[in-house]
This record gives sequence, structure tokens and C-alpha cells, in this order.
Amino acid sequence: MTTLVERARSLAGTPLGRSLLSYLNLPPVGAIADGAPGDLIGPKVSLPTGTDALYELPSRLRSPLAERRRTLPGARFQTLEDLDDLPDVDVDDLDAMAARLSDLRRYGHRIRPVWGGPEGRRGLLDLIDSAETSINIEMYIIGGEIGRELMRRLVKKADAGVEVRLLFTASGFIISGGPSGTGVVSQLSNLRSYLVADMYYRKRMLAELSATRVKVVDSAPIGRHWRRSSFKAKGIRNEADYVRWARAEAIPEPWLEEQLAVDEHCTFGFSNVDHRKMILVDGKRAFIGSQNIADAYFYDNELSEDPKVNRERWQWHDSSSILEGGIVGELNRIFASRWVVSGGDRFDWEAPAYRPEQERVGDAIVATQATVPGLLSLPNKQNLPRLVASMFGADLRPIAVGDNPIRTRMMQLPDLAQHELFVEHCYPSDAELLSTWAKRAGRVPNFTFVVPKHYDTVLLGLECDRFFPELLAQGVKLAGYDRAIMHSKIAVVDRWYTATGSYNLTLRSARADLELEFYVQSEEFGGAVRDAIAGDIALSTPIAPTALDRFRSRRSLPIIDALVRYCFL
Repeated sequence: MTTLVERARSLAGTPLGRSLLSYLNLPPVGAIADGAPGDLIGPKVSLPTGTDALYELPSRLRSPLAERRRTLPGARFQTLEDLDDLPDVDVDDLDAMAARLSDLRRYGHRIRPVWGGPEGRRGLLDLIDSAETSINIEMYIIGGEIGRELMRRLVKKADAGVEVRLLFTASGFIISGGPSGTGVVSQLSNLRSYLVADMYYRKRMLAELSATRVKVVDSAPIGRHWRRSSFKAKGIRNEADYVRWARAEAIPEPWLEEQLAVDEHCTFGFSNVDHRKMILVDGKRAFIGSQNIADAYFYDNELSEDPKVNRERWQWHDSSSILEGGIVGELNRIFASRWVVSGGDRFDWEAPAYRPEQERVGDAIVATQATVPGLLSLPNKQNLPRLVASMFGADLRPIAVGDNPIRTRMMQLPDLAQHELFVEHCYPSDAELLSTWAKRAGRVPNFTFVVPKHYDTVLLGLECDRFFPELLAQGVKLAGYDRAIMHSKIAVVDRWYTATGSYNLTLRSARADLELEFYVQSEEFGGAVRDAIAGDIALSTPIAPTALDRFRSRRSLPIIDALVRYCFL
């Protein structure tokens, strides 16, 4: 009969054994139960504190493992043989953990942050150049000279036989306060010249791609696709026509049902957008995070020490990551679901070009969450009186109904933290989320929040700043990033649990747009993210609320705040 130490020795030195050792050394002993990739909307994750449902391993295993780990040098398992003679843990338990870690859709990933313009640009272009079989891109903004450079490389790859698909906001308005769709800086920039600059660049790129092998689909509008000229040309005029078309095309029923749910909540074409950001290569590697593909985000030069110079150039500070592993194949499924319902060609996302045989490339544990409009809503009956009162100066915050799982997990981050929570987010304006953070901040010894010192939109900045007095009063350390306009959307708990993606801390992200978030459990990645945020803190100044901030933490600016809060955020 095989003993525990014998089985441990058989795993020692193997990739699976190394992943298992990393797993056992995660701060909570094993992983948080985020779940493996599931349906498009994904598992609704909750944190029932004090129950086994929070963790992947039951308490009968976690308790002896944690106790043994505390007795070891550095309070860490150095080898799997450290499990020898461990009470209440046997060979079957070790085999069950090894079987769990063999699911390479969730385990066995490698991920590294790419921080800022030059590093992000190199990472993006190197990733594109590495493609051998497929490139699938789902992006909100693509524009500027970096956009045209990307197009040139995509065309070259398509000519070499790589399947290239590009889904982005090719028409309609870009919801941004500055010329971030292009990075073009001119006298028109301050007029937010969407039509002159942004639309020009997009139309130019589309014209350049029209005679190439690159397949392009416009993601705008995300709802009611039968209103598009491309669908009208097929004789599709209404929802019934669209459903008949989708079924004739054999679009999977869950994808169609999701699109019909999106249609229900997306009455006006420009007001809901595909805000997801991912570039998928060969089903193995991905560029994920919060960066749009535009000159404002990807630039060659290092930021000037003079913040004014960077702001005048519309150079933003942002963060993304290069992800490798089995979950990238699952991301191709999420991409395919949006691509085909928007009129793109049917392709087999499970084919080797998009979902190759999975390999263990590291030890990071990754789960993803894709959300759609309508999970959260602002009921008119409850909010109309509050809207009217806010128009006259009352500080009545919107009442949100429903459950967006990304928002729920973001609210719960302080509950995961035992020592520190480092957050770097660009538009903190979700009142309920921020109030929840403020209430729970006292249980986190070091809660540091990097926020923008400068905003691309003045009204949005006013709405964010009004929460600073409340957060400071509860012990949150606020650092205003001063070097440039900040666009990051990332948070890390105790140097091991990281949440990153397209999701903003706004009601808009929770209720109106398509979003994509990643939850990464890895000490290596979490430590790198924490160190990068610490570097940004060194370029920040402490937040000192103004008299206006303190006033607006208690009262609203008549009419202006009401419209921003209830209609735009």
C-alpha cells in the first residue's frame, strides 16, 4: 500500500508537483473557490465567511495543513515530503488535490504584468508577432498610429495564413472624455473632436483592411443587431428575423439567449458598449487588462517627469498582463459568442488553432468572469424621486437592484485581506461599493488606494472625489497618481489574489456594458503587481480633500450631479 510520503516523492520535481507545492503555500492554504470557467456569465461568486464554501479545500484538510506549515522554516512547505505523518491527510487526499490541479482550464498558468506605455506596447506587438495559427481581438477602442501599426501586422499575419478576427467599436461614439481613441493632440483635442479625429482614424483603418484577409466586425451597437445596415442587407429587419437567421446559422442557443437578453436592455445603440479587452493568440497566450489600443495608452517614450507635459500629450498610465495557459482557449469561446451574434463568420472555437492541447506553463490559478448589461438595474419607481431630490441638492445615491458578480467580488476584496489591500482604479464612483469598502476598511491593516490626481472628464472627477472624505475617515490611504492621467483597473490582496480586467468601479460597468474580469491566485504575479502599484505610489501625492469635496460628500450640486449620477454613470 502506497504511503503519503511515497506518493509525495513520486510527484516531487514534476510540473504537477511544483504546482501542488505552490497551491499548498497560498496564504489561505489552497485556493479561494472562484470556480472554473463556466457559462458566459459565469459562476456567481460569494464569500460566505466562516464556511467551507469559501475555499476549495475543506476545513478538515486546511486546518492540519496550516498547522504543519506554521512549524516549518519560513512557514512554508519546502517539499511535498513535509506532508509526512500529517494527521488526517492521506494518499487519497493528495491524489484528489493533484486531480484538481490537473484541470488546466483553471490551474497551471503563467502571467506577468506589463505596466505603462512602452512596456505595454512591446508586450502587445511581440505577442502579435508570435502568432502562428490564430489571432482573435475583442477591444473597445482601436485608433491612432499604434492602431494602424497593429493593422499592418495583422495584415502581414493574415497573408501568412494566420486566421485573424477583429471585433471593436468601428462606428458610433467612443465614450471618453478626451481624444483617447486616437491619441491625436491638436487644437481640436480640447473640443473632444470625435468626428474629426476619432471617427477619421477608424474609417481609415477599416478602408485599409477592406481588401485584406483580416476579418472585421463592428461591435457597435451591442444590442438589436437587426438595426445594422449589414443585417438589413440580408433582409433582417426585426427581432423575429434575427432569431430565424441565428437558428439557420446554428448559433448555439445559450449565445442567442444571451444576445436577446442584451437586446432587452440596450434600447439606444450608443449608450451600451463592448468594453471588454482581450487579444488572444494561438489559443495559448493573451493580452488582458484595461488598456485600449490607442496612442494615449501605447507610446514609445517614458513619461516626462513633468505631469503637465504628459497630460498635454494625452499620455495615460495604464496596466495590462500577458497570460498563458489553458484558460485562453476558454476566452476564445467568449470571443466566439460575441463574434457570431454580431454577424461574424462561424468558426470552431474548439479547433486546435483556438483551443490547442492544454499545457502546464506555470503555477497561477486563473478564473474569468464575463458580464452583460442588465444584471444590475436602477428601477425608475425607486430612483425617480431620488433623482428629483438630487436636482435640488439632496445627497441621495442611486438604488441598484440585482447582482453583477464582478461587482460583488470587488465589494468583497477587503474581506479577503488579512494584511493589506492595494487598489489602483481610475473611476471610483460606485457609491454602494465604495461605502462598503469604507465600512470594511477597519479590518485591513493597510488599505492603500491609488486614484487619479487628474481626470479626462471634469464631471466624472468631481463625482469620484466626493467619496474621498468618507474613505479617508475610515482609514483608507489615498494616493493621487500625479505623473499622468491614470486608467488602471487592478487590485491585489496580500500579494497573492489579484483582480484585473476591463471593469470600472462605476454603476455603468455593473449595469450597462459588456465587461471581462480576471481573478488570479499567484504569489509571484500578486507580488509583481503589488510592487508595480508601490512604484506608482512613489509618483503620487497624498489626497487632501478640498472644501468642495467635503461639501459634496454630504450634498449634491443641483441638476449637474443628478444627471451625471443617474443618467451617465
